[in-house]
Amino acid sequence: MNQLCGGCSAPFEILEADLAGLAAITPVVAGKEYALPSPTLCTDCRQQRRLAFRNERKVYHRSCDFCKKAIISVYSPDKPYVVYCSECWWDDACDATQYGQDFDFSRPFFEQFAELVHKVPLLSNMVFNSVNSEYNGFCSGSKDCYLSSRIGDCENILYSYLGLSALGCIDCFDFFHCQYCYECVDCWNCYNSKFCQLSRNCTDCVFCYDCIGCKNCFGCVGLRNVEYYFFNKPCTKEEYEENVKKYNLGNYANLEAFKKQFYHEELFKKPFRSAVIINTENASGNYISQSKDIYRCFDVEKTDTARHSWGVEYAKDIYDCSFIYYGEHCYENISNSKSANIYFSFVAIGVHDLLYSMLCFNNTHDCFGCLSLKKQQYCILNKQYSKEEYEALVPRIIEHMKKTGEWGEFFSIQFSLFGYNESLAQEYFPLKKDQILAKGYRYQEEDVRQYLPQKYQIPLDIRDVPGSIISEILSCIDCGKNYKIIARELEFYQQAVLPIPRKCPDCRHRSRMSLRNPRKLYQRPCDRCGMNIETTYAPERPEKVYCEKCYLEGVY
Repeated sequence: MNQLCGGCSAPFEILEADLAGLAAITPVVAGKEYALPSPTLCTDCRQQRRLAFRNERKVYHRSCDFCKKAIISVYSPDKPYVVYCSECWWDDACDATQYGQDFDFSRPFFEQFAELVHKVPLLSNMVFNSVNSEYNGFCSGSKDCYLSSRIGDCENILYSYLGLSALGCIDCFDFFHCQYCYECVDCWNCYNSKFCQLSRNCTDCVFCYDCIGCKNCFGCVGLRNVEYYFFNKPCTKEEYEENVKKYNLGNYANLEAFKKQFYHEELFKKPFRSAVIINTENASGNYISQSKDIYRCFDVEKTDTARHSWGVEYAKDIYDCSFIYYGEHCYENISNSKSANIYFSFVAIGVHDLLYSMLCFNNTHDCFGCLSLKKQQYCILNKQYSKEEYEALVPRIIEHMKKTGEWGEFFSIQFSLFGYNESLAQEYFPLKKDQILAKGYRYQEEDVRQYLPQKYQIPLDIRDVPGSIISEILSCIDCGKNYKIIARELEFYQQAVLPIPRKCPDCRHRSRMSLRNPRKLYQRPCDRCGMNIETTYAPERPEKVYCEKCYLEGVY
């Protein structure tokens, strides 16, 4: 079935498998199914709409609206919300049902929910069970982490994204069980490695791409289980150490020159695999492992059946979702963990059977249009009902939303708790300020005090950098935003013999993101056998791209 997107007006296709998937996860209230309508937006516009509700990287100083102490929050102080610190919000005295309101059948649902948002206390930040890690986003079970997001069971992680069970890593992106790594992207079980990408079980490697089980390798691509390789050529330990010394990557100018050489010359000497799909059955997308029946998804692990979704792990029956961890039967959700039967919701952790809700935790279930609930059930717009009252009223609300055109739609971007440019949508679907405002979205103004000119001249070589640099205000060479070097960061650079970065953490994050392909799929022929393949490499791109069979034949 073909139709025009209600957002971008581009034509898009709804497959029979998409409709069958929606039918398989139809929400049930009081034993009756309520069919999910087919999407009115294309896949990208649906994704953009969800991502606009997730602020991962922007944190601010403000006061708790209950105890008045200074806190770190994802909500800027000019936001018109009631924001509580973690201690106050999790206290049993903070009961969000006291703000409950009756449903008004003469008005749209989203309009009523927006009123609730301005009354109910919001949790200041998505940091859980962590120590000295308040300057992070979506952080759990971690210690001494700083300006990082999507991290769990980590310690001493700085300026990084999507890390699990990692220690002492800085400026990394998608890293699991890694220790003391720097500027690594999509790496697993790596130790003391720098500027590595798509590599596993590597130790003391520098500038390596798609290497597995390697040690002491420099500037290598596609190697397996080798040691002391320099630009894909074997050498003795003494030769290797002498060759590495010549590059002196502790000097900023030398490091930048080698980056260009590696990413624009060395990588292009080898073919690229069409997609990173490992131990998976019947899948399309990229970065998919140990899963089955995955369609047009990205960053999926150990999942059974998912379509049009990003960042899904340990899940089943996931459709049009973003960042689902241990989820089942989810549709049009973002930021859910250990939850089931969740529809059109944002942040649902340890809950089940929710519709059109946000920020609900701790076994909350059977609720509709609710916000900031803990351990609650049978609530509508945060008002408590009996089971019988709930099951009688929700069907009426659904029928009302069908008439207003709201049923089946996620919250529109205008209802986001954040400015568009604060949200993850800006990273993947960037808009300029005038475009954001023209669409009626919120725009968060930057603090001009964060753009002071840099007076300090950073020495080129880390060996010449004094300890006093931690007191200096630096300016990003890309965006001009100020940033600082903290003490433990400087210690890492000195021990690893790495130069002081000249970009702010946000621009460094964007640079790492650029090493990954866009989350779009194209058809093009394998550059070896000519077979048609689906890949994130657009046909006009210059890389040699091989199908999985040809790629593995070339590597092993």
